[in-house]
Amino acid sequence: MEPLHPELRQALKDAHPGLADEDIDRLEELLARRFSLDPETQTAEISRLDTEAAELQQRLMPHYREVTTAFAQQRITRLRAAEGPDVEIRIKPQDDRPPA
Repeated sequence: MEPLHPELRQALKDAHPGLADEDIDRLEELLARRFSLDPETQTAEISRLDTEAAELQQRLMPHYREVTTAFAQQRITRLRAAEGPDVEIRIKPQDDRPPA
């Protein structure tokens, strides 16, 4: 699992006054551990980690989903703008070629 983008971390802190990097680190740790487990054999541990992560989000980051969704939308918009407009290159047939 990839760490949260620094701008997303800042957006979370802006939306949740008092939120510390350690709180975000804890959530990342829980999510990383959850996705490293085998869902067929470690369901109890996965459930425990999911519960702990949900409680942490609800208690310290109640706007987590809204912030992450808005951040993702902004990134998509920025990437599309950076790509520039779609360009189609057409090659004009040359009539002056000798027949084959």
